[in-house]
Amino acid sequence: MNELWLSSELLVGGCLFIVVLVLSSVFIRRRVIARGKPLTVCALREPDDGRWRFGLVRYGATGLEWFTLTGISVRPARRWERSLLQFGAGRTLEAGERPEILIGGATKVDCRYRDQHFEIALAQAPYTALRSWLEASPPGRNFYVA
Repeated sequence: MNELWLSSELLVGGCLFIVVLVLSSVFIRRRVIARGKPLTVCALREPDDGRWRFGLVRYGATGLEWFTLTGISVRPARRWERSLLQFGAGRTLEAGERPEILIGGATKVDCRYRDQHFEIALAQAPYTALRSWLEASPPGRNFYVA
């Protein structure tokens, strides 16, 4: 009977350890990706793929970076330069589109980067912040404009 008790305690302890390890790695990865810059949940859909992929988007002085939501990599899966990125008008998603699962009240935006076209979906507040960031002058540019 004691052996069964010990086995079950080890099994439960091992499962708890794995859960804590996974949750802490997700938290640490998110903190490393953010690096003090704005970070929000964003869905990306590329024309050749057709499905929404969830991730994290971070924007800084020079560009916009998109990271996959899952995984261990702290490198961006996509990177777009700020000066070459163009946003279309934001539209609300139709009922039943997948990004509504993680992003309530999402806004879909057609984007263009050089000759590439893609769509992103963001919640309303991050969409407004991202549009303001894109339309504002990057630091160090147009310094002497009156």
